[in-house]
Amino acid sequence: MARRILKLMAGGLLVLLAGLAVGLGSAPAATAQQEEEPLDSSVCAACHEDQVAAFASNPHSLLNDPEWAPSGIEDGSCVSCHAGAAAHVEEGGGAGTVFAFGDETPAIERIRACQECHADTHPRFLTSEHSQAGVACTTCHEIHQPGHSAVALLRSGPMTAADPADKLGAAARLCSECHGDVIAQFQWNERHRLQEGILDCTSCHDPHERATRARLGGFKQEACFECHTDKGGPFVFEHGSSRAEGCVACHDPHGSPNRHMLKFQRVAELCLSCHATVPGFHSRFNLDTVCTNCHSTIHGSNFDPFFLK
Repeated sequence: MARRILKLMAGGLLVLLAGLAVGLGSAPAATAQQEEEPLDSSVCAACHEDQVAAFASNPHSLLNDPEWAPSGIEDGSCVSCHAGAAAHVEEGGGAGTVFAFGDETPAIERIRACQECHADTHPRFLTSEHSQAGVACTTCHEIHQPGHSAVALLRSGPMTAADPADKLGAAARLCSECHGDVIAQFQWNERHRLQEGILDCTSCHDPHERATRARLGGFKQEACFECHTDKGGPFVFEHGSSRAEGCVACHDPHGSPNRHMLKFQRVAELCLSCHATVPGFHSRFNLDTVCTNCHSTIHGSNFDPFFLK
């Protein structure tokens, strides 16, 4: 009798375990099926028609290509960036049900979302001054902006009211929103030609990299030598300040009331700001002396250590 009871109990236990196995096996299959069903952008267009329409002519429309879209799903443009889109649809929309790129989302989270694709092109952005200051990618870039001709999808910064004929580039207009004090320096009579549209802020500065000591792209003054190649050398005899502080030791690169964008109007005053000790025979010279009349190769020389003619 006892053996019969044990056999019945063992049989029931096997049936129970088989049922559990079937149940456990079917759950992942359903989940996988849900994950395989892509969220078509036409679903998003029901509420976000303008954004979806603009996206069709946007560089990010490449995400509609299965070779670019995550996991090879078709029409993955929206869900590639907006995590939780499926739950957003199920909830009937509403803030907080999908990953958005608005100000309510911390900058670091927005940056990391963009870095999933752009880490190769901007690998050091997380350590840049912009990132450290809480400036996210979407602070400067308008992701849903239409048109392949748009300059890096930059948001349209305001035109300056000072001059209706101002030809500030797209980057300069955008930079002026935060760096108005710097843009103002380009009103000086001696300046780089930013207002004429010949240069833009990004001609010298890389907003995605860490700023160097002189806050110029590249190593110190290397950005200057891209245009001023004759000042870059290499020289046998180099001006020490060019290697210690760079061009900004003597020049205000954004603009200055002084000729050649010098930090002082009088040349001797500029030179004496570093060379306070001079040879005795210089005693007859004063602040009106033009040092470069003799030291004419002041940026560097291959012939004379004192930069004489």
